[in-house]
Amino acid sequence: APVNAPIRPPEFHQVITLGDGPCHYRFTGPERGSVLLMIHGATVPGWEFDRLAPLLHRAGIRTLIPDLYGHGFSARPRVRYDYDLFTRQMIELLQALSIEQPVDVFGHSMGAAVGACLASRHPQAIDRLVLAAPLVNFTGIMTSARLLALPALGELLLPIYIKPKLIRRRWKRYRNIEDGRWVGMFINQLKIPGFGYMMLSLLRCGTLGDQSARYIELNRQPSDLMVLRGDEDSIMPRYQFERLQDLLPRAKYVEIAGAPHAFVITDPEKLAPHIIDFLTPAQAL
Repeated sequence: APVNAPIRPPEFHQVITLGDGPCHYRFTGPERGSVLLMIHGATVPGWEFDRLAPLLHRAGIRTLIPDLYGHGFSARPRVRYDYDLFTRQMIELLQALSIEQPVDVFGHSMGAAVGACLASRHPQAIDRLVLAAPLVNFTGIMTSARLLALPALGELLLPIYIKPKLIRRRWKRYRNIEDGRWVGMFINQLKIPGFGYMMLSLLRCGTLGDQSARYIELNRQPSDLMVLRGDEDSIMPRYQFERLQDLLPRAKYVEIAGAPHAFVITDPEKLAPHIIDFLTPAQAL
């Protein structure tokens, strides 16, 4: 059985109040290292990078890992969960921490679309950008998305269909990693009020829909780009990966053999060398 993780954040984690409420984050690694802002996906908060970040620290990279609003230990306000909210949160966090130099960004899944939005709207704040299993059009491959977007029906289906499905998916992915403790951590996140509202808002605001326009905008920005995908990723099918290659022809593309969508947790040792090589070529593993 998975270990029951605490609902409250450990004492060494940090919380800072921003415009839309408290933001939970961790800022760890070499104090003089270049800063990498790591942005998680739509359902798993910042702890999804817990196995990857230490590998980056060893290469001299300092990681800033926030929980997006609606996730983890950050606030869960009753607002629209869209890219305006998440982009504003990230910029306010950088300003609150007095980070004045441009940062690198690593975004996973929906976090990649947030990163793309950041680079387009605030190019002066972003240096290099890594899009890991980037969300291209999740609702396009999720047949139930249109039903969940409907008022009342979404609220009905969420506890009896969506949450159990998410738990089964996490159990399948995480049960053999570190005694399955990641499953317990995910289940505990579902217990914090506001998760369901956030999920339905993501669907109803189009946040999980077609993000092609966000990636196209990157062609107008100077940021160096890399796109990573696991070749067993069913959330970002190969045809979407190929579509992204058409949309972003100047990016560097890497496909990780034997890796699924959740490769930041399942295969960090496969990802780290590519990230380090891209961000700090002289220190590549």
